[in-house]
Amino acid sequence: MLSGKNRLDKKEISKLREEKLPVLQGRYLGLIYKPANEKKFSLIVSSKISRKAVERNRIKRLFYNTLKESFFDLSGFFLFLAKKNIIAAKKEDLTLDLEGFKTKVRQR
Repeated sequence: MLSGKNRLDKKEISKLREEKLPVLQGRYLGLIYKPANEKKFSLIVSSKISRKAVERNRIKRLFYNTLKESFFDLSGFFLFLAKKNIIAAKKEDLTLDLEGFKTKVRQR
């Protein structure tokens, strides 16, 4: 898991969703990005993705471990939204998806 200083809290998540920012689309994730001086991340895996909490928690663990390795050099608020096909994703797949987001964010 991420430390508390690097996680978006519920108020920040709701503000990001209310701002109607564009959602960048990847193969397994969507990303709502807002530039900021600090870096904070969050992942939303709804029960529509999987009814089993075990599977949702596995997705979160896999995501946060991949995120720590590849995405920590950027700053801003990052809200990732899981898609249905993330259940079958492997670490390499998420790494490719996050690298694609990294280039899209740097272009902005």
